[in-house]
Amino acid sequence: MAGPAPSVEQDQKRAAQAPATAESSLTLAPTASLAGIPQKGDTLGRAAAPVTVQVFEDPQCPYCRQWNDETLPSVVANYVRTGRIKLVYRGINIIGPNSENGLRAIYAAGQQNRLWQMVEQLYARQGTENSGWITDSVIQSAAKAAGANPNSLMGAFSTAPVTTMLRNAGAAATAYAVRGTPTFIVQRAPALPTQLQLSALDPTSFAAALDPLLQ
Repeated sequence: MAGPAPSVEQDQKRAAQAPATAESSLTLAPTASLAGIPQKGDTLGRAAAPVTVQVFEDPQCPYCRQWNDETLPSVVANYVRTGRIKLVYRGINIIGPNSENGLRAIYAAGQQNRLWQMVEQLYARQGTENSGWITDSVIQSAAKAAGANPNSLMGAFSTAPVTTMLRNAGAAATAYAVRGTPTFIVQRAPALPTQLQLSALDPTSFAAALDPLLQ
C-alpha cells in the first residue's frame, strides 16, 4: 500500500508495530466528539461549511485507523464543530477484497446517518490486513455499537445506492490520482480541489497543513 509521503510512512510503520486486534482497541460506544454534529449520508458537518475535506480511507488500513484515533477528534472539535469545514467520506478498496465488505457496511450505515460512527467502530475491531476479519458478525457488532440498526444495515449491504456510493468514491479517487490511504482533498470554492500535503498524521502536523488552505 502506498503512503502519502516518506515522513508519513515512518509514522505509519511505528503505528503498525502496535497490536491491531479486534479486542485490543474495542470501543463500545460512539465517540463523544461526534455527538450533536450534523451528519447526512457520507457528510459530517454543516452543509453550509465553506470548506470541504474529502477523506479517502480503506477500513483495513492501519494508518487510517491511526488518523481516526489520534487526529480526527481534534479535527472535529476545532474545524467541523465550529463550522469551518465539513468532512466527506470516500471509502476505497486499496488493500484487498475484504475491504469491500467494510465499505458496503459503512455506506449502508450512511443511510441511517451513522456512517462516521460505523467507520470508527470498524477501526476499533480492525484485524490484520487481508485476514478476512470483516465478517458479518463483526459488521453487526460494529453497527450496534455505532447506533445503527444491524438488520437494516445488512439489508442495505448490496443495494444499488450503496453500490453507487462505492463507484462514486472510486471515480473520485481516480480523478484526484489517489494512490494511498489516508488521503485528504481540500476544496474552498471557487478554488480548485487540492491534496493536503502532510509531513505526518498527528494533530499538529495535520493542522499545520490544513490551516493555510482555510485562509
